[in-house]
Amino acid sequence: MFAALLAALALAGADLPAPEARTIPAERIFAFWGEYNALPEDERDAFTLRYELRAQPGPDGQARRFWTGLEGEDWRALEPGPDGAVAPPAPDRLAAGLLLVTDAPQGGVAVNVQFVLTGAPSQTYELAYLQAALAQTRAAMRRALGLRALIAPRPRRIDFVFDGPSPDAFAVFPDGREEELTSVFERVIQLDPGARELRGVQTIRFGRAPDAVRIIVAN
Repeated sequence: MFAALLAALALAGADLPAPEARTIPAERIFAFWGEYNALPEDERDAFTLRYELRAQPGPDGQARRFWTGLEGEDWRALEPGPDGAVAPPAPDRLAAGLLLVTDAPQGGVAVNVQFVLTGAPSQTYELAYLQAALAQTRAAMRRALGLRALIAPRPRRIDFVFDGPSPDAFAVFPDGREEELTSVFERVIQLDPGARELRGVQTIRFGRAPDAVRIIVAN
């Protein structure tokens, strides 16, 4: 199979740098994306996967490039954002044997996969939504890993990451009473939605919206 992927370089033509260009099975880059999309929608509507793709720059400091495509079609440029984030492909293209082509050298590509909440970061979150995101992530990992999930790290908490010092954060009860959160660490506020001290809480409120929200997998 890998030999066939390498042979696909011949389809790239003059649009790809040569001779450095090489292929990587896209499923290696977008690990678990197919399995995620195969889940029933109500079992994944609170979380999704975020992919970061980075490559060592060239000798002259020039950024490496990426393309994706199926055999026999034109290559499409894949442009990571400033933070390295890339949009994952349509699941059917991934299942059809999507190729990723890069001019980065062997071992020069780094991929980071994160569990994140669906939707844009917000200043206020319903605690029930945060609990659902953590529960769905755990269930998805159990399904994907099978028995290995018994010894694998598991989703433990949700980190709210801010640009600059973390703002004040409060747990808000249905009667309007507020309690300040204490799990604040410089730019990050950590939260376990199932913690005992959050029983009865309705919403979590921040002084400003975070820049990123990540579901943390740990032992």
